Amino acid sequence: MCDRWKFPDSASFFMYHIALLLMIAAEAFIVIYTQPKDRGTDKTNKRDKGTKWLLIINFYVCIYLSFFMVGQKGWDSVLNTKLPVVVTYPGIILMLAGIMIRLRAVLTLKRSFTLSVQTSKEQHLITTGIYKKVRNPAYTGSICSLVGTALGLRGGIALVMVLIFSLICYSARISLEEKVLRSHFGNEFTEYEKKALIG
Repeated sequence: MCDRWKFPDSASFFMYHIALLLMIAAEAFIVIYTQPKDRGTDKTNKRDKGTKWLLIINFYVCIYLSFFMVGQKGWDSVLNTKLPVVVTYPGIILMLAGIMIRLRAVLTLKRSFTLSVQTSKEQHLITTGIYKKVRNPAYTGSICSLVGTALGLRGGIALVMVLIFSLICYSARISLEEKVLRSHFGNEFTEYEKKALIG
């Protein structure tokens, strides 16, 4: 995936690639885990407006950018701006932390977690576990992993681009999702908003 010389040592090279594979495996697990619910039923009200695909595209574009920016030979002074070697391990840690946060969020919601923005009559507002303090921990986890991907490769421009793209895409998704939840749960969600961070 990435040349050994781009890392400060062999340990960071292997740890980074293991973290990257775990990140992709976690996303595959989430897609499989949510598959039956995304087919929709008469009781399901889908209001996704394409944000599911926005997040999927953002995920792979951010990974691509992280590698592309450190792989350029001709524009080294601009695209290949390197951060200090010391950021490699914090990047790997951020990737792993993001995976754990996202998986914990998904498993806390259990069968209520969906990739599409949708509501159903049987749906309950979950405000326990990781959702007690943070309203969108699954998105927080994704952003951490994507930022860690760029940081681990020490790509300065890539890091900025990943941050900008992720904040734009996840802000659009959160705005739509919270509007739908506010409409579906009414005062219950409004009270929850006051207690939990947007995250």
